[in-house]
Amino acid sequence: MKKIILLVGLIAHLSVFAAIDSKNIVSGKNLLSHKIVSVEAKGKKGLVVIFLSAKCPCSNSHIEELKSLSHDYPDFNFVGVHSNVDEPEDMAQTYFSKESLPFTVIQDDNAVLADQFQAFKTPHAFVIQSDGKILYQGGVSSSKTFAQADHKFLREALAHIQLGQVVARPEGRTLGCSIARILK
Repeated sequence: MKKIILLVGLIAHLSVFAAIDSKNIVSGKNLLSHKIVSVEAKGKKGLVVIFLSAKCPCSNSHIEELKSLSHDYPDFNFVGVHSNVDEPEDMAQTYFSKESLPFTVIQDDNAVLADQFQAFKTPHAFVIQSDGKILYQGGVSSSKTFAQADHKFLREALAHIQLGQVVARPEGRTLGCSIARILK
């Protein structure tokens, strides 16, 4: 009996690592070009995955900060993910085209990536190193409205990683609109 419990525990432990390892590459349909793309951490300090919305005021208030971060931290690959089923793809295309983000936004039909990452709100950010380890997850800032934030969680995490330091706050509260999913 002890061997069975040990084996089940080992399998469960390994499956957690397999799920994390699979997160260092994000693939899907580019929302604007409709081409299949893959964005990965390999060759960079990490991969920044941000779940975004075309209509959420919280997500929208952080767009300029995300543009700035992708410029200030070129040693990281950035990718946006649009998962909301209540936002038609053409509406999202119009919004993200207008915003001219300097990184790819992937259309996440059926919230597959949102489910994999366990992202529930927008904006929700993850910083993943090339071995799949999540170094930071949570909100971009401490406020629903970026201008009112007293902590810039994602910027602080990237600064620590850039300097080779341990991220002081590996999780930040995620504030924003819930990612709309199809009820299963």
